[in-house]
Amino acid sequence: MVAAADGVRTDLQANGVLVVTIDHPPLNALTPALRGALMLALEAARTSAVRAVVLAGAGRNFSAASSVDTPRGRPTLAELCHEVEDLALPVVVALHGITVGPGAELALAAHARVADQGARVVLPEVGLGLVPEAGTTQRLPRLVGAKEALDILLHARPVAAAEALAAGMIDHLVESDREGDLLAAAVAQAAAMPGPRPVRSRGDGLADVPRFLAEVAAARQAVARGVLPAPRRLVDCVEAALMLPFENGLAMEAVAREDLEDSAEAQGLAAAALAERRAAALPPEVARVRPKAVAALGFCGGAPQMAALALVALGHGLKVIWADPDEARRAATVGWLADRQEAELRAGRLTPMQHDADRARLTASADPLALAGADLIVHAARDDAMAALTRRAPQVPQLVLGGAEGAMGLALAPSARMVELALPAGAAPDHVAVAVQALRRLGLPPVLTGKMPVLGRRVAGAGRAALARLMALGVPRRVLVQALDGFGNPMPDLADPDSPAPMRQMAEDEVLRRWQGAMANEGLRMLDARVALRPSDIDLVLVAGHGFPRWRGGPMHHAAGRGLLVLRRDLRQWAVEDQALWAPHPLIDRLIADGKQLSDLEG
Repeated sequence: MVAAADGVRTDLQANGVLVVTIDHPPLNALTPALRGALMLALEAARTSAVRAVVLAGAGRNFSAASSVDTPRGRPTLAELCHEVEDLALPVVVALHGITVGPGAELALAAHARVADQGARVVLPEVGLGLVPEAGTTQRLPRLVGAKEALDILLHARPVAAAEALAAGMIDHLVESDREGDLLAAAVAQAAAMPGPRPVRSRGDGLADVPRFLAEVAAARQAVARGVLPAPRRLVDCVEAALMLPFENGLAMEAVAREDLEDSAEAQGLAAAALAERRAAALPPEVARVRPKAVAALGFCGGAPQMAALALVALGHGLKVIWADPDEARRAATVGWLADRQEAELRAGRLTPMQHDADRARLTASADPLALAGADLIVHAARDDAMAALTRRAPQVPQLVLGGAEGAMGLALAPSARMVELALPAGAAPDHVAVAVQALRRLGLPPVLTGKMPVLGRRVAGAGRAALARLMALGVPRRVLVQALDGFGNPMPDLADPDSPAPMRQMAEDEVLRRWQGAMANEGLRMLDARVALRPSDIDLVLVAGHGFPRWRGGPMHHAAGRGLLVLRRDLRQWAVEDQALWAPHPLIDRLIADGKQLSDLEG
């Protein structure tokens, strides 16, 4: 018999094993309502003819939602995990796909874990400025020891099923790919268990006390050099797994979590994570497209950023077609690519076979029409060659480096870790989908912008202009360097002012507020012009592309935290010294008049 409620399905098997399935698409997030439904299912298991419980996940993953994606509320995740661990029946979790954060904590609270060979587990809390919230710092070391637990938790890296089995994180690996085999193995495991086996009562990873303490000490020394508090608190919590009774260790973790949730660093990191989520969500008309795979990338003309993109494409196994009527420039580009490949070979980052394969995938031509066979074309400029290719191959998406009116534009960020993809009005959804897919394959997740891909350049440029203006007003360079260094942002290379003013004292906090205020003001200008689609997109471009510290969230996050009234007051005060830089953009007044905040522009 199958019953369902609030994203949870229960099915009592003939052998007395109750299968409880999380069915809450798209991520199987452990929301308060779902946690409550799971607890009701566990309570019902106590009063029926159930001999064991299996927790499973419907869809592609067991539970792929991080704590950023999961609302707070009762029952808490810690209460659910306590209920699972204390159940007087064996509880087995069946893991497939990816299991993230809260889902991984739930799995560790069970009495056994079974996974298929494609399963991965990741505990990303430290990357969000946090420690786990439901006992993982106490349970994981008991299973795998201090070194493995600290490596998994401090680096927030995905742990593949085979590695998890070897470390003791899971109990059984199902090597079959056939649908249903994982659940059958989990049910068999649960039926075979003579009784519950709570992780809190296990000490496999705590047995070698001197080694455990030495590994904790090594980790503490390593994290002491960092600026974020979460890694240090996490090491303390893992040490408590050895030094304190289990319940006291749980209490220590809970206090650390509560403290860190209120920290500016955690709030900034959460804002950055949410910005990535929003940017990855494509417009519905684009998300519906199933684009064909991009096998060949075309480049037309010549520009340094294009050569860098071509090198990345070759490294990812794509065919590259380079067309440039300028023979000298074409030869120089091909030579640069060859030199870079030779350097990679000498450094051991390419094998001779990979080097030869990359070289074989590169072709060069003087005729732009040779690009008609590419799946996506990047142009150095909008010119006659682009018009000819549009006529010859209208199905092939074309991007213009730096942007052009009425065309899809592309800008590679200085970090070479992301790109801006500008969409003109009426951009074909299938062309956008192909471009997004190709860029993601190259490890360059795009942030969609409107009109022109100038978002990062304009906003970061406003910050540089503010710093230059402060130097012209007499603020010593060393004060700016100290302020930005303490903030975690490198000082840009700025020329000394032509006519320096008398030396002016300024607190580092004011330097940072003026710098960020100028960027937020320019960000509002970009929002009003519909170049930026959301405030969080501006922050993401600055964080991922222009070196803004991730744990600071971004200039728009900072402005939202201070409030629009405060931002307007500050800008008006500073505008006396530079109207062009600090005069409040009219969008601020409109938002205040309408009773809105920056968050209302997220859409």
